[in-house]
Amino acid sequence: MSPNFKDKTVIITGASAGVGAACARAFAAHSANLVLVARGQAGLDKIASELSPICDVYTRAMDVADTAQCIALMEEAEKQYGTVGILINNAGMHSRGDVEKVPVDDLAAMVDINLRGPIVLSRAAIPYLRKSNGAAIVMVGSLAGRAPLQGAATYSATKAGLRAFTYAIADELK
Repeated sequence: MSPNFKDKTVIITGASAGVGAACARAFAAHSANLVLVARGQAGLDKIASELSPICDVYTRAMDVADTAQCIALMEEAEKQYGTVGILINNAGMHSRGDVEKVPVDDLAAMVDINLRGPIVLSRAAIPYLRKSNGAAIVMVGSLAGRAPLQGAATYSATKAGLRAFTYAIADELK
């Protein structure tokens, strides 16, 4: 029996390529309403044109590190579809290299995009998800969050933090 996502609203960050686009394709195949988020509109337009013939797609170019945009996203999704059923926190950034050589702005961006963004988005989504039957928050992590990699100290730290947040919020929301 295949899962029923017909008319369920799914928000996916980092949706224009890679894992995010693959998630979008999978949910589209099950007739979900998609809210696709990424930094660049061009990538969103490309995936939206691919998926629009099989499901409803709403795109939003934004930075998940911007708190106001995260809050506005939930309001827009509810206005567009009436509910929010699933949030997939997939957007990520990795600036490889030893900490002392990675630009300071890149270190901060990794923390903001990989950890703070999903925390803020999850917080913003909870009131909307509570109104939906079978709601879920999905965090896309990395093995680097369990076994840190050389040249990925900050990235590994953000993914370990995301893992800890995931367990904690699951406990809070059960």
